[in-house]
Amino acid sequence: MKATRRPKVLIVNAYVDPWRSAAPMRLFIPRAMAPYYLAGRFSPKQVDVRVYDEVHHGAMLNPRQFDWPDLVIFTGLTAAFDRARQLSAYFRNANPSVCTVIGGPIARAFPKTCAGVFDHVCQDDVEALDGLVEDVLGADYLAVDPAPRFDLAGWSFGLGFVETTKNCNFSCSFCSLTGEGRAYLPYSTQEISRQLDTAGRRSMLMVLDNNFYGNNRADFERRVDLLGERWRRGDFRGWGALVTGDFFKNPKNLAKVSANGCKALFSGVESLDPEVLRNYNKRHSLSSDPRSLARLCAEHGVLFDYGMMLDFGRQTIDEVDSQIDAVLESIETPLPALLSLTIPIPGTPHFEETVRAGRLMPNLRLSDLDGQKLVEWPKEPVERVVPFLADLLRFRGRKTALARHAIRHAWSRRNAFDHLQTAISMLGPLVRFGGGLRIGSVRQMHRTWQEPKRTFCAMSDPLSVAYRPSHRLDTKFAPDFEPLYLTDAEGHPTADVEMHMSQSRGSGAFAAIEATTGSAATN
Repeated sequence: MKATRRPKVLIVNAYVDPWRSAAPMRLFIPRAMAPYYLAGRFSPKQVDVRVYDEVHHGAMLNPRQFDWPDLVIFTGLTAAFDRARQLSAYFRNANPSVCTVIGGPIARAFPKTCAGVFDHVCQDDVEALDGLVEDVLGADYLAVDPAPRFDLAGWSFGLGFVETTKNCNFSCSFCSLTGEGRAYLPYSTQEISRQLDTAGRRSMLMVLDNNFYGNNRADFERRVDLLGERWRRGDFRGWGALVTGDFFKNPKNLAKVSANGCKALFSGVESLDPEVLRNYNKRHSLSSDPRSLARLCAEHGVLFDYGMMLDFGRQTIDEVDSQIDAVLESIETPLPALLSLTIPIPGTPHFEETVRAGRLMPNLRLSDLDGQKLVEWPKEPVERVVPFLADLLRFRGRKTALARHAIRHAWSRRNAFDHLQTAISMLGPLVRFGGGLRIGSVRQMHRTWQEPKRTFCAMSDPLSVAYRPSHRLDTKFAPDFEPLYLTDAEGHPTADVEMHMSQSRGSGAFAAIEATTGSAATN
């Protein structure tokens, strides 16, 4: 594909909502920024670049969107492989000469499977896109001074985004970064400054690092000082970041970030059960009690947020139930920002352990790995666990306690937080777990209405309506709407999984930032 005119490039973040809604999730924070970093590799004068994020914009359903691009680049979480393949079929049906590229966790997890679907499979960092652009379009179409195209993201509640490091220095067994095995690398001051300049003035800044703290204190302080300098000159009112549990072991760290404008920290507590944390190889979180950490952060004027994962293969219903009740009964303990089942992501040690132990359910689809349904055999009867899980994820029977806790917790922090932090601490849990109606286009709302009811169990959950083409396609694209299975009817790994597990672990990453669905820490 050699360009004879100004080529049209579309970068798509593929996504299928586990809650079976095709409407946009405008309130989902942080947004996926990988597409905007990828867009920055193209020359804005030579290439017409657009971004479509199915999380923020909703499901791509308008047939007129599919015949526009000459080149389509897909990224997304691993479980979005099927959706990326469906979208590729729509684009190829509308324009047989379109060039398709897949990158990110999907390409790193199943490179050979992807090679049979897409024209190009990229497993490296964002910068490696340059070589592909040269081959497909030509060197003239590369950006002279690459910088994220935040201008394409539109308004995002006054939030700006920046990435100061790549990867993570820990090896949690459930994390896709562990499977990829790449080194933890900080950006230079010049690179970070370029991103900040591109973002411009914002109300708040979100640092998208998988681990902002890292393993080099001097470099950590360098990056904090850089953000502090920008904060003091008024580029943003404050900033937030994700840190690992070891950050809190040194009391000087909180004082340092607070003095430089930090207003919020997220940490992957993951579990209140020490044995579960040890099984996850997450020993650095053994002392991460959310109540103590929230109190410590509040003393420095910093809002504390965290994630919790449920593992019914290691925990009983009573154990999980008592932990949730304990959080609701404690005014000082914030509710988790994320409540998810542990996801056996292909390529991770947890996935390989689960396969070897025969814990994956039969006829398991890759798209089932959304963190909102049971995919592994629990230690208690499935018929007991599934109804409990369905109620818990929607806080059914606990909504009054949820609202009471959110209000009381926010009120208890009123002297430590400013008005924005107080509003976030109160409204955050209500938005996450209280439920609500999402509004989209007529097509998106109709697609949502067509979705079958969820069962919260991979063995019984019906396929999303997305697996039926939304408009007429050539019959040759029928295979693109078949799900990728991880296990067969007996629960044994499929050929795709066997091939994947026989390969060496991934080398590198295509999208340095993958914050999409909701859980950067878990994918």
